[in-house]
Amino acid sequence: MAYKSGQVSVGTTATALFTTGPAPVNSSVLVFSSAAAFVGPAGVTTTTGFPVVANSPTLIPVTGAENDQLFAVVSTGTATVSYLTIT
Repeated sequence: MAYKSGQVSVGTTATALFTTGPAPVNSSVLVFSSAAAFVGPAGVTTTTGFPVVANSPTLIPVTGAENDQLFAVVSTGTATVSYLTIT
């Protein structure tokens, strides 16, 4: 089991946070954003995404059934979105 982490600058267009192979079953992704952000699949918007509150870590469960890919978007400006996952 290995960990993968990174930081991505996210703006008003959906931006890929990470792509990883199948994760272990019952795994999670920890997401932290410097400004309010919304996460979800490709094409996520501020109205369709799951909200991530600024400066508050959010734990997102993943099943490991398939490759994991998560995108983020903000309503204005940019945010630094950090993630930590198991690969």
